[in-house]
Amino acid sequence: MDHFDAAGIAVYALSYDEEDALADFSDAHGITFTLLSDPDSDVIRSFGILNTLIDPNDHPWAGIPYPGTYVVDRDGRITDKFFDSNLAVRAGPEQLLRAATGGPADPTLAPSARTSSEVEIDVSLEADALVPTVQRDLVVAFNVPDGRHVYATPAPAGSVACEVVLDENPSLVQRAWRYPASELHRLAGTDETFPVYHGAFELRLPLTINSARRKDVNAVTIAGVVRWQSCDDEVCDIPTSKRFSFDVPVSANPPPALFGRGAELEPNAAAHFKRMNTRRTSP
Repeated sequence: MDHFDAAGIAVYALSYDEEDALADFSDAHGITFTLLSDPDSDVIRSFGILNTLIDPNDHPWAGIPYPGTYVVDRDGRITDKFFDSNLAVRAGPEQLLRAATGGPADPTLAPSARTSSEVEIDVSLEADALVPTVQRDLVVAFNVPDGRHVYATPAPAGSVACEVVLDENPSLVQRAWRYPASELHRLAGTDETFPVYHGAFELRLPLTINSARRKDVNAVTIAGVVRWQSCDDEVCDIPTSKRFSFDVPVSANPPPALFGRGAELEPNAAAHFKRMNTRRTSP
């Protein structure tokens, strides 16, 4: 929230819970952003995200949305949105800050100045830890020297496009790689064109912890290999690869409100849940 506040970005969370239930939840977990109550799912319907797979008589879940996050500019226009096929997974704060500001959540994570005449590669996680159900980006930052480029996909026949291959790890779930827009490069001799990357750019991979294994995982190893091939207008280097491996701690989520320590944090949760079951006969 310090980063959101510093960037002048307001954060709101909306659900179909009653106001007093949200107030109890906010107090129990020290939430400092605004929680909005939509008990009749009016706003949820207006955004077209009502979960219509749930039978209206199947309480208490009738009326819930497909969960997601919108980024909205000062004029009320939606500029980005985050939804996932897993109903439990949410976009990480770093992803949201980058979408809202166009830059990294933490300025120290910005690409560094080039210090070599060779292609430089840096691999990092854009967070201090992984948290179950929260996406965090693995960031592969390239710095390509002036006058050179690396191949994007599809590379010319016999050449290698830049790519990242992660080692298999059953504790990690990965989404699709996000590649930046490439530029077309033309060979003067043959008039061929092919996509390339220049200068500083990043490849990003959203990662989450496998929910089936998260109870047994306190840390994970993120490992793999980066491959690329760089050229200037006349000569291509041989394909290059760089292996990386680092350990990342796994933080626990708050306990469920109805069970164990979660019930101690939110003593009224059972009553809120009971009321949700009986408050209406249709959404």
